[in-house]
Amino acid sequence: MTRIAHVLAVLAVIAVPAFGWFAAGWSGATTLVVYWFETLAGSLFIAGRIFFHRRWSPRRGHFRYEASNANKRSPSSSSFMSGFLMVSLTFTAAHGVFLAVIVFLLGRNGQAELAEISWRSVQNGALAVLGLLLVDFLVDLATLRHWSFWQIEQTAQRGFSRVIVVHLTLIFGMFGVAITGATEALFGFFVVLKSLASLSFVLLQWEPARPPQWLSRLMNKVPNVHPGERFEDFWVKDRADEQARRERNEQPWVARRSTAGPAPRG
Repeated sequence: MTRIAHVLAVLAVIAVPAFGWFAAGWSGATTLVVYWFETLAGSLFIAGRIFFHRRWSPRRGHFRYEASNANKRSPSSSSFMSGFLMVSLTFTAAHGVFLAVIVFLLGRNGQAELAEISWRSVQNGALAVLGLLLVDFLVDLATLRHWSFWQIEQTAQRGFSRVIVVHLTLIFGMFGVAITGATEALFGFFVVLKSLASLSFVLLQWEPARPPQWLSRLMNKVPNVHPGERFEDFWVKDRADEQARRERNEQPWVARRSTAGPAPRG
């Protein structure tokens, strides 16, 4: 039921700017501002989930987070929440600057109908998005103390992926519109693409213990960076390392009353 609620919430959030662009006559700039607000508010609600989970179910990953092999590094001395906020809000601020540049370029390129911002529409769209994100947050809050740290980690990673994938798609797409003078149909394509990208992040992830046979046969023919090791063996080892990493992040954490700060239990 929780996953169904998430999917419905994502569909509703997607529908707000899509309806504004296709049916309510929003300009491109107005739609982009609502998208930017959606990302900002979404990041803050994810930070709220991390905050309450850390209070209700403190785990090692909250205080000494160990990243996945895709971003391998030594355990961080900063909290998971502060790291997430620093990266996501920095990118969101940079996207705000890009958005201002895009709107300026659209105006200079003789496309005032795309560059004009209706702040009343922005307000209505932002309030609708905020309300939907709040409902989604409250649904999670009811069961948050029972979440594993890995669920929190996945939620944060999906949120950050939306910041990167969705906004870079729109930013570079709108640069193309501004520079080439393309029609509004091109911007409509970016709205659809953004909606599909947002929906993809709520789909279930497939994590098989062993790789598909066709993939193993293909990869074993590629010059191997690990001589003498088959792809399927590397896959199994990588999955085992990932499972061990998750287990370390899941270790209970208690605070010591000393200058050393919090420490893992046991």
